[in-house]
Amino acid sequence: MRRRAAAVLLAGLVALTACTAPYDDDGGPGGLSAVPVKRDPRPVVVDTDLGRDDLAAIAVLVRHPEVEVVGFTIATTGLVGCADGRRVLGALLALVGVAPVTTACGRDDAGPDGRAFPAPWRRQAAGGFGLTGGAPLPQAPVPAERLVAALTSSYPRLELVALGPLTNVAALRAAHPDEYARLRAVHVMAASRSGPAVAGAVEWNAAADPSALREVLSDDGVAPPLTLVPADAVPQGTPPALAGAGLGQVAEGLDTWWDLAAAAAFLDASADLAAERGAWSVAPDGRLSRAGDGRVRLVNQVPADVVDELCRTSLA
Repeated sequence: MRRRAAAVLLAGLVALTACTAPYDDDGGPGGLSAVPVKRDPRPVVVDTDLGRDDLAAIAVLVRHPEVEVVGFTIATTGLVGCADGRRVLGALLALVGVAPVTTACGRDDAGPDGRAFPAPWRRQAAGGFGLTGGAPLPQAPVPAERLVAALTSSYPRLELVALGPLTNVAALRAAHPDEYARLRAVHVMAASRSGPAVAGAVEWNAAADPSALREVLSDDGVAPPLTLVPADAVPQGTPPALAGAGLGQVAEGLDTWWDLAAAAAFLDASADLAAERGAWSVAPDGRLSRAGDGRVRLVNQVPADVVDELCRTSLA
């Protein structure tokens, strides 16, 4: 009965997506080519709070020939609310020539030790960093965790890439443990081992909802494989291939490759991405420390050339 209900829900969400406005499949106004043909791509849900680095990572993921983004969930404990997030996502997908994707929003309240992102950061993200055009993405009539739970029934190899605070992922784990365990893998960009602190936190995806990240990192033996990319592993600067891809102010103001590095770690699990497995604890300011042996894969460094090649593959 539960599986049947999920299938009915998903069928309705697919129909909702099909009714959205048309898009330009010849590429965006920045001179991008048509979206590459996808053959047996990896189905992915992207959880995002729509920071500048989120937009860059999403642009790469939705156009990559080995990836099919089948849903977005908006982490509203991060930089944007639901309405602004859907509008910015719609503008981004229109720019890169990709069809609308059904989107669900999470709850607005973080855990007891959560903190709000600085107000200037939130205002800038709500404005979309200069992105305009397109229509707001369709909103699913269910919360973020239920959308992901439903999608696991139709996409047996579904993976989750989390680019913002972990509120939605923790809610999925708590409310739908069977569906959460069914995910092929979870990929997270959050926390930092060494800092430095910026506006009172060493990493804001973690500091916005530390208890949620702790829940996601906890190991009960049935959770899906989890890869964590901390801020320490991320190159500095703007990837050359991104700067030339017509993404305007998104690329111009990106001085660190945060979520692009997480996208690269998701797509490239090779030995080039130095990693260690363990159990990890998270302080309220987002500082990460090893807590013993465990199964969580922590990426220690994402090479800049790996990220730039990812951009070239998707944004040619």
